[in-house]
Amino acid sequence: MLKRTIKFAVYCVFISLWGCSEGEKTASTLEIQHVEDSLSETRIDSAYAAIRNNCDTLMVYQVPQMVDSFLKDSALLQTFFDTNKLYSDADNKAEKVIRQLLAECDSNLLKETYRRAQLRQKLKPVRRKK
Repeated sequence: MLKRTIKFAVYCVFISLWGCSEGEKTASTLEIQHVEDSLSETRIDSAYAAIRNNCDTLMVYQVPQMVDSFLKDSALLQTFFDTNKLYSDADNKAEKVIRQLLAECDSNLLKETYRRAQLRQKLKPVRRKK
């Protein structure tokens, strides 16, 4: 009976030491994860601001050129989007979000181009008959 009690006590001590030491490791991994997340957030925020500014600039200056190209030949419009380089980053979270932001900007540019092209086609003067 004494052997069982000693074995039980040793197992309990071993399990409690193992359980307590694991809690300290998870706290440090949580801190590391928090730091990595905050770095990713700052990178995403700065990339969002840069993409938004770039997209606004493209909306003002490049969309009129895109409309002219679209009205001449719709295949020429693709050259504006083929020149963009794909974004790659070591941080997968940031890369995924930044690619989505770039795709959204391209989508908005294309929508605005189509909208302006339709408006330009509708605004042609109509000859009235007397």
